[in-house]
Amino acid sequence: MAFRRQDYYSRIGYTGESRPTLETLNALHRHHTAAIPFENLDVLLGREILLDDDAIFIKLVEAGRGGYCF
Repeated sequence: MAFRRQDYYSRIGYTGESRPTLETLNALHRHHTAAIPFENLDVLLGREILLDDDAIFIKLVEAGRGGYCF
């Protein structure tokens, strides 16, 4: 699966520039940390932890869940 930048931007509520600048990086970081929390639900439920790019994109962007923190 290719990284779908616009889907990610939508998930984090980012509507700014895509140019590779420090300002863009700072804005993306602020939006990401405000929109995507850490969670440990899969660990507590005994589910397999998948850390490949596709699984992370599906979990964070498509499923609207939080990131892995353990």
